[in-house]
Amino acid sequence: MNLIEERTIALAGLLQACGQVQTIARTGAADPAVEAACLKSIMVLDAMSTPAVYGGIQGVRTGLNMIADGVMSSPQGDKVEILRYAMSLIHLQNQLYLDSSAFNAFGQAVEQLSAVSSDELTQACSDLYQKFISEMRPQIIVQGEQNFLQREDIPPKIRTMLLAGIRSAVLWQQKDGGKFKLIWQRTRMQNAARDLLRQVTH
Repeated sequence: MNLIEERTIALAGLLQACGQVQTIARTGAADPAVEAACLKSIMVLDAMSTPAVYGGIQGVRTGLNMIADGVMSSPQGDKVEILRYAMSLIHLQNQLYLDSSAFNAFGQAVEQLSAVSSDELTQACSDLYQKFISEMRPQIIVQGEQNFLQREDIPPKIRTMLLAGIRSAVLWQQKDGGKFKLIWQRTRMQNAARDLLRQVTH
């Protein structure tokens, strides 16, 4: 697997996590398969490969479809909001990375999630996001239906998906991603996403 494909997978993970933020905020529910892949990405710290972070290429199928459909070059409608969340998370992750002590503390806190029971994992991820990310600027303001956003169970789910987005943003940076690569390599990543999707379907 080449570096462009690895970057594309990391970006797909980021985009689909942001897509789940939007879906939860608007409908009160997540896509179970995508949510599971996002959660897995938070917990897998020493993956053998980039696809393994998400349980295989199929774990980022939703994000790959977004890239293959041209979300990076001509986002339409709801995808503009998803892209805005994604760009904000890349910016926040970069801020965190530049503060080595905060980034190390963040990494240690993520490692401790492995000891948390599945019933308490969403709340633990939410708490971790609040502790390390929520106070950073620019603060991410999630748009959605107030009757869902005001429900007690919804904000922790949204913060958990935002944390999954941060995880993918870390992976994006580890694969030498950056804001300029989002612009200059978007066509190459679109083609890579299409190639990767063909691997899933065959």
